[in-house]
Amino acid sequence: MPSLRDRFQPATAQSADAKAETNAAKLLASRRGRASIAPPPSAGKSVTKLLKPLLKDSGMGLSELKRRWREVAGESFSRAAPEKLAGGVLTLSCPGALAPFLQQQIPLLIERLKTAGAKVRMVRIDQRAAARPPANVRPLRTPLTPPEESALAQALDPVSDPGLKSALLRLGRAVAQG
Repeated sequence: MPSLRDRFQPATAQSADAKAETNAAKLLASRRGRASIAPPPSAGKSVTKLLKPLLKDSGMGLSELKRRWREVAGESFSRAAPEKLAGGVLTLSCPGALAPFLQQQIPLLIERLKTAGAKVRMVRIDQRAAARPPANVRPLRTPLTPPEESALAQALDPVSDPGLKSALLRLGRAVAQG
């Protein structure tokens, strides 16, 4: 059975191009199976290889310090929070009443931080007011007075469905309380 190539070529062209086709087949066979050029390594890997030896002595960063704060600083410093670490100066924010106590304990804190691997030479304390409750949370109001309650119940007397009536009663109380 003739090949597809033989079927679609005219008989006169087959004899004339036999040598050229043999050369082309040899050329293709010599190029097949060659490995392609590997892509360059990612920039992240290259930079990591360069920076790892240089950053080995830089110590713990702020994000790692925040993550491990309670473990590193201890229970006495747990209400303070690390805010900034720049040039070996750690800035802590803490409630105002705690600041004098922490100020006396700074040498102990620096020692703990150095033991954990942080490169801290000084601690600065920012006194902050106690955190305010969120603005969208309202305190509960006093319940309705008996005359208000009875007026609300009389307004809902025409409603026959008990589920709907109780839902409307709760809504009326919430609206009346403010």
